[in-house]
Amino acid sequence: MPGSRKSAVRFAILTLAVLAACQDASQSPTAPVVPQAPQASRSSVAQARLEAIFQRTSPEVMALPGTVFADNDEVIGKVVYGVENQGAMNGVRQALARLGVDESDYEITLTQPIVMAATLRDDFNSKQGGIQIHFTRYLCTLGFNATVGGQPSFITNSHCTATQGGTEGTVYYQPTSSVDPTVIATEVDDPVYLKNGPGCPKGKKCRYSDASRAAYSSGVASSLGVIAKTTGPNNGSLTVNGSFSINGADTRTNFPEDIEVNKVGRTTGWTRGTVERSCVNTSVSGSTVYLFCQTFVTDPGGATVVGPGDSGSPVFGAGSSSVTLLGVLWGGSSDNKLFVFSPFAQIEQELGGTLTVR
Repeated sequence: MPGSRKSAVRFAILTLAVLAACQDASQSPTAPVVPQAPQASRSSVAQARLEAIFQRTSPEVMALPGTVFADNDEVIGKVVYGVENQGAMNGVRQALARLGVDESDYEITLTQPIVMAATLRDDFNSKQGGIQIHFTRYLCTLGFNATVGGQPSFITNSHCTATQGGTEGTVYYQPTSSVDPTVIATEVDDPVYLKNGPGCPKGKKCRYSDASRAAYSSGVASSLGVIAKTTGPNNGSLTVNGSFSINGADTRTNFPEDIEVNKVGRTTGWTRGTVERSCVNTSVSGSTVYLFCQTFVTDPGGATVVGPGDSGSPVFGAGSSSVTLLGVLWGGSSDNKLFVFSPFAQIEQELGGTLTVR
């Protein structure tokens, strides 16, 4: 097989790799802001009256659609309600009138809705690349969505199935079956590993990719061509901050050294490195698995780029928003400083059809 090599890394093309194992299930103010004390003229009786209005009205008002917060604001001496839009504002005003609250005792303000910051391990209404998936008792990462023969599907690793190699109908959940028992997808294509084929070493079982395909269940939404994006590369964040859009797939199997490569996985988030070796025939430590023509990626600065549970992560090229799909991650070194991925061309070849990815 063709390959490239750096003298700084001294190991043979028959390289041991450790699976990236599926894991068992604003600007600051220039000076301090000092809170204003309640006005001296506001008596304890007046404050108690305001608190009574707050306690009496807030349960009913906050049950209205579009309400964001309720606050007994002692500084301004009013009950303040935050709402998302003008319609909600009208609803709150009508409710307070019905409850007999004078307009001088409250204020309504438009405000942005408060949301919980999603992470790669949360439940996604529309499934996309880079998020956590669960099967049997293990966790992996959803690689990328693809349509095959009109069937909405996702690609992940062959070893992220109940049996590595061979299609036995593994079912998947997102993020876990305990959080949401809905079966989001079922394995439909996972080629068997072959022995004694051309180039396959004695005692090994061989393939060109560690990839499988699962078909989405009816009614499960998925976003074709979307990979979840976290706050930045190699910073350890799992917080989702937008998304990458897949503009196509790179069909090379031999990548130039030092080109930028990214991945997003449920364990280490968005990590980035450069190609260290390309088209490397790779043995998997502790198994008889042997994969032809894989790609090794490391960060020149020595950052952690992979961890348990990142298996299946989408791998893609450079780009702040629009990116080219390169393949799926399946393994890494024991120190988590190097990850290994199967090229897209070999995934498509083994899964036996055109993968529409955008």
